[in-house]
Amino acid sequence: MSGYRIVYAPEAVADIVALAAPGERRELRDAITQTLTDPYGGLSIERPGGGGHWDRVALVGTVAVRYVVSDAPGIDPPTITITRVLP
Repeated sequence: MSGYRIVYAPEAVADIVALAAPGERRELRDAITQTLTDPYGGLSIERPGGGGHWDRVALVGTVAVRYVVSDAPGIDPPTITITRVLP
């Protein structure tokens, strides 16, 4: 990973529990981590409807991952907060 710490909001954890069987949850989280290695690249876009460049959505397989990037000067380590994981 490129120095970003990934954390999950309670709603995102509940989404993962609802979307994946117990044995598949780790795979989904690993896929999210792999996709967000570059939080501004790949299949990532600014969240439709506003929020700024830090409020983003990325496609991970068949799910949409909504997340916020906190990497302004002085934030150490920079953090990606997963807010929702939607089908």
